[in-house]
Amino acid sequence: MSAQHSSVADALAAAIERHPERPAIETADGVVTFREFGRLVTEFAHELRTLSSPGEFIGIEAVRTPASIIAMAAALRAERPFVFLDPRDSASSNHAKVASLFVAWIAETSAGASGPVLVPTPTQWRAADEPTGGAVVPLEDRVGYAIHTSGSTGEPKCVLVSAAPLAGVIHDHVRALELGPESRTLQFARLTFDGCLTEILWTLTAGACLVVLGEEHLSPGAVLQATLEKHRVTHLKTTPYALTATDPTTAMSLRHVINGGGACRPAVVRKWTAHTDFHNAYGTTESTVCNLLSAPLNPDDCTDAVPLGTVVGDCGLEVAQLPGGPATGAGDALRGELVITGPSVAIGYLTSQGLRRFAEGPANRVYRTGDIVEVRDGQYYFVERLDRQLKVRGYRLDPGEIESAACRLDTVVEAAVDAEAYDGDDPSAADALVCYYQGGASPRELRTHLEAVLDPYKVPSVLHQVEALPYTRNGKVDRDALRARRQQSGAAGHEAGPAEQVLALVRRLTGVADAGVEDNFFDLGGDSASTVILVNKLKDLGWMDAGVRDVLRAENLKVLVDHVRERGL
Repeated sequence: MSAQHSSVADALAAAIERHPERPAIETADGVVTFREFGRLVTEFAHELRTLSSPGEFIGIEAVRTPASIIAMAAALRAERPFVFLDPRDSASSNHAKVASLFVAWIAETSAGASGPVLVPTPTQWRAADEPTGGAVVPLEDRVGYAIHTSGSTGEPKCVLVSAAPLAGVIHDHVRALELGPESRTLQFARLTFDGCLTEILWTLTAGACLVVLGEEHLSPGAVLQATLEKHRVTHLKTTPYALTATDPTTAMSLRHVINGGGACRPAVVRKWTAHTDFHNAYGTTESTVCNLLSAPLNPDDCTDAVPLGTVVGDCGLEVAQLPGGPATGAGDALRGELVITGPSVAIGYLTSQGLRRFAEGPANRVYRTGDIVEVRDGQYYFVERLDRQLKVRGYRLDPGEIESAACRLDTVVEAAVDAEAYDGDDPSAADALVCYYQGGASPRELRTHLEAVLDPYKVPSVLHQVEALPYTRNGKVDRDALRARRQQSGAAGHEAGPAEQVLALVRRLTGVADAGVEDNFFDLGGDSASTVILVNKLKDLGWMDAGVRDVLRAENLKVLVDHVRERGL
């Protein structure tokens, strides 16, 4: 995309003119050339201008078909803001979106149709007496699209984003990712996620081919691997989960792969850089999709953490002090909350009380991301969400910092840290720092590593090795599922011998599955809180004379077992 294009719509028109016979969209059933794509976009844009007014939102069915891509491009051409609506979502969810945005028309995008069909909003998505049509906010805001947050930290929010900043963001991606007519991008992100905009638009504005397939072809692991090989995909942007679960092969045609939507780990960088140029990216829903994109990463430069990259699009970055004190960091590092400023910041949240703008003053948009970052040598590194900070036994901790430290060990692929109860019977007592991790390291090896790189109060009490971390539909680690798994790994029953009963308790409290009688409880990760839990559990098993001093003085678990058994006789 040339910098001379003032809008994404202009860049799309130029690509259509330059590459009429090249494939614009490829599906499992065939190909849509740029000539056909351009004709359908022009026709649908004319229909939008005829039946809707400026500033009026157009709903687009979020179905993986060429028609949905054509409808989006036509909305940009006609200068009509759009919102993707997933028919699989509940009727109440879609009704709320339609009602708040006054959506009167929906672009139906059935798989069999050559292009979208504009129809009145279905009755199940609106009430008969609700107003439809018309601009939601003043026309001078020039809204491009609405995107709804996942609501992971509360109620989902509706974000209104300007159209104009897309041009700069897409231009920077095309340049950084070396896109051209021979490139082939897999359309991976769900259409209700704003990440789809960059992968769609960087492809089509560059005259490249967008590969659009059903979700059954995109499952991380062997399925995604086969899709990348079969469809000769050269460009892929996907999640940490998909990158962890999928292995690159020599049969793939990949040239550029981008991690987005979550923290990137050194193990993922090492795996993918062996086969392709690999990038890290960062963006927020409350801005124009992407704010930072790295150059191709060198794994040797990512052993401690993976940088987020440099600015794309028209935005500025600031690091604000954290609640309770100034922005700080170790050595020359600066740690604080990332703040995005400038035109790339979204217009604001659309609420039931009206538009809540992201603005400080009449001209400057400002959005506090809630993300803690660290700046070292001019590079930004993600640490943690501000609302995920934990307080365990009087210490305030950033779990992301501990996860990143765990992943510095070569044999750890991914990690998730949370504050939980030692005793599953009391979930309200978050007295244990628990680290779930995926990789070949034993809990003992990981503990030795963490003790060498972290302050003692940051080392998790429980290290729980898992075969694979579970993920939610949104590609985030499912911490509730992890917690449930640990609680299900119960202790040995009363019918087991004394040694087996104690070992089962210790294994649960520390996560060290191979804990033996020759081990010292505190070397395994035991602390004051888990000592109390251990003593109480020993009493539950009938050893009423067991005390904290017994645990503190025991050279190893065999001595502890012998001592409490003798006293229980």
